[in-house]
Amino acid sequence: HLGQRPVNPAGHRSRAAEVARLMTSWKLGACTVAALLAAVALTRYGPAASSAQTWHLLRAAGIVAYVLFWLSALSGMAFYLRLGAPGLGPSRLFELHRVSGVLAAAFLAGHLAAVLVDPWIGFGLLDIVTGFTASYRPLALFAGALAAWVLGIVTLTTAFAGRLLYATWLNLHRLAFPGYLLALLHGMAAGSDTGRPLFLAWYGLSAGSIAGMLVLRLPGRVRPEGAGDVPGR
Repeated sequence: HLGQRPVNPAGHRSRAAEVARLMTSWKLGACTVAALLAAVALTRYGPAASSAQTWHLLRAAGIVAYVLFWLSALSGMAFYLRLGAPGLGPSRLFELHRVSGVLAAAFLAGHLAAVLVDPWIGFGLLDIVTGFTASYRPLALFAGALAAWVLGIVTLTTAFAGRLLYATWLNLHRLAFPGYLLALLHGMAAGSDTGRPLFLAWYGLSAGSIAGMLVLRLPGRVRPEGAGDVPGR
């Protein structure tokens, strides 16, 4: 018909493949959340349940969530700058960024669920949502609550990227940087393992790598041609 836009089969196939990859990452995240919630229920209400098991689970889930948050932020900035490694091209780097972000949100959900039911901590829902109402290190928990909200918002922007204006999506996605910093502060100030040399070294190395990427993203630096083109947009 006259005036009708020509159909681009390659573009349709690319978009369909992108939607399929997005759905796969969300299914993986949903399965991870279900497994973590089942583990929380078993450690709290199972036949051999104990407060020590719940405590170890919430610590482990929190540590993994931080590692995945760091990996998502690092791979996202590397994708933007067209950095990579052998066998890790732009498309795989972007997929790593997306999947690690979804899994970070999943482990965060497991961490919060374990905190909520742990009998020794005794936190309520308001303590988890706001942080500063808790009796234990309220500022550190407030930073963690803010980081959790930011991670949730950034994860949702991934799901609705195709429906948001690019400027809106980008500004919301950039919240990941202060969100990561808040997660780092929360882990260092509230975590019971912070004093161990291995954890101090890890916090230093992870924060240093993000700082190095931020330097490369400073205004005025030339971005490689084609960098930061988000698949599916």
